Amino acid sequence: MRHFVGFIVGLALAPVLMLGTGWTLPRFVGLEETGHSLATVDGAVALGAATVVGLLVALVLVPPRLTPLLPGIAGLALIGFTAVQVLRPALVERVPALPGVEGAVTLLSIGAYLPLGLALFVPMLAPSRWAGKEREQGVTEDEYFDGLYDEDYEEQQTGAAHRRTARA
Repeated sequence: MRHFVGFIVGLALAPVLMLGTGWTLPRFVGLEETGHSLATVDGAVALGAATVVGLLVALVLVPPRLTPLLPGIAGLALIGFTAVQVLRPALVERVPALPGVEGAVTLLSIGAYLPLGLALFVPMLAPSRWAGKEREQGVTEDEYFDGLYDEDYEEQQTGAAHRRTARA
């Protein structure tokens, strides 16, 4: 079930990342054109939005408990959008006008989503990401230490120690 949910969320994550980065691009360009710094209100808003997008990517990539399909499908979608831009650019012009689409199309045309897509996709290929919960090794720590010494040996040693103390 977690893989199915990860697949669906991964499909939704790619457009969210594109719209988030596409929304911030014109704001950063506007700051550059007007000569304002990030210390202004507009700069802080743009920087905050870019930080949220970056944190979203980090939260998808880092936790090992998440299904690898979530970042993998989002990465494949970003790679697919880049391929569509290269192979059939007329299809990109048909995207409905939403906030951030203009910046996303600009970033898509320069290939900025390809490295992000690869960064999200490649961890899906690691076998360790597909491993389930760690299973017990079969022997607990107590069982391990109990099996180290023979009980007869321990009894002989304690008996010999008692005899030595009794003679002294």
